[in-house]
Amino acid sequence: MIENLEVDELVIGAGLCGLMYGISAVTEGSSVAISEAHHKVGGYATNFYRNKRKFVFDCSQHKVSGLKENVGNLWNTLKRLELQSLLDEFELHEEIGTVVYKNQFIKLPSEPEDIKKTLITHFPDELAGIEKLFQDIESHGYQHYMFFRKLMNEYTINRDILRESRGLSKITARDYFQSIFKGPDIVEVLSPIAIYSGSISNEVNAFYFLHCLYAMFYGGPAFMKGTGQRISDLLLKEFVDRGGILLKKNQVHEMEDMGDHMLVTTRKNTVKTKRVIATCPPEDVVRMLKKDEKSQEFKEVLENFTVGWGHFCVFAVLSVPPDELGISSPEYLLVSDTGDDFTEEDFENDRYYDLFTLSVSNYHRVDPEGGYILQFIVLDHGDRWFHLSEEEYNQRKDKIQEKLIKRVLKTFPQIEDKLIYTESSTPKTNYKFTLATKGSAFAYKMLPKTNLGLLSNFPNDKVKLVSTWSGGPGYETAMCFGFTQGKLLNMEKTQNI
Repeated sequence: MIENLEVDELVIGAGLCGLMYGISAVTEGSSVAISEAHHKVGGYATNFYRNKRKFVFDCSQHKVSGLKENVGNLWNTLKRLELQSLLDEFELHEEIGTVVYKNQFIKLPSEPEDIKKTLITHFPDELAGIEKLFQDIESHGYQHYMFFRKLMNEYTINRDILRESRGLSKITARDYFQSIFKGPDIVEVLSPIAIYSGSISNEVNAFYFLHCLYAMFYGGPAFMKGTGQRISDLLLKEFVDRGGILLKKNQVHEMEDMGDHMLVTTRKNTVKTKRVIATCPPEDVVRMLKKDEKSQEFKEVLENFTVGWGHFCVFAVLSVPPDELGISSPEYLLVSDTGDDFTEEDFENDRYYDLFTLSVSNYHRVDPEGGYILQFIVLDHGDRWFHLSEEEYNQRKDKIQEKLIKRVLKTFPQIEDKLIYTESSTPKTNYKFTLATKGSAFAYKMLPKTNLGLLSNFPNDKVKLVSTWSGGPGYETAMCFGFTQGKLLNMEKTQNI
């Protein structure tokens, strides 16, 4: 039975961005419903169980930036929404992680000055380049990071810095590193950090990468104490407690502009709303508005963007705590001797699984209730998976899992006889949980000259694109962008009354 519903705003997608938008909007006094296709909320911050619910696996990594008090954007966002209790769900760690390169274990501390000292210790001949890097992080990276504060009129752009920043946005991070450093080794040690934004150094633009370095080095790197699902469920409770409505297992099929409102048809409801907030891929928004000619023309704008990487993830359950096996860092980034500089041929012949940074995360380190789990993650792409038959898919999945486990065992041979269970997820798995285009875990690629600002000009003013697709990848971005847009759009509505 189709039920009618009328709200001020309908949010498509109950991921972290959608939930934060909903909390922000209802706090500003709007009536808000969130339509979620899945049977649980969270998007990538979602978990699943195996072995009779004995093991808990998340769809994504546990690392989050922006939680340093009075500095991080996420800390600031949670405080403004009076969600300080959520800060207890994260642990600020004394180190970002350990980069493993050419048999060296380079531990990166969590404080910027300590990171700088570590780099100088390992690469004394690169002192000038290291100083230049940190100057650029503190200027260009900081200014990019302050984007959300700028939206709130709390930060004024430094135009002098901006001119140089535009130049950095036109080159890759690898090009930038090679311009400031003498040798290749320090480039390969810094490049793996791009994995946290779903990037690789020979693709991501340097300006955005400096933003990522600021977020990680200065904003406060932290790890979830439990699962991403717990964070999602707590946000959902807050949204509902403040008056929000969740429409679960209720995918949006079609939207139509009726002049003074939008009429949205979902699996279970017909929703009349003044505005639709789309946290789903923009391509899906255009498809839902198939009767809107102007929206169809937006397809040309979307051709400016490239769908980003997903990931292949191996969940390796151990019989003993990883710490007992000498795996004490919260995360290791395994770097091939040649780094992540890859070619199209490497992609086509699957050699990129050997080249790309492989993250080894001590997954339930803070909360081992879900099992003693190591998570192996490498960036991957839906183009390698979605066309396969079921038999081909399973064969490929087993092959890649074996390949990644072998890579890990070269560095950590001590875990081999302690493995008691393995499970893998692919970009196709990601799609199942999120419906993200091609199973992308990081929205659009932040390539040189990529301008997400183009997505703010959607031709239908009753539809707003509010997501990592339009704001940039990552948990911190998703939550901060959701909050910021929820506050600004609803303040705007109040002022227009």
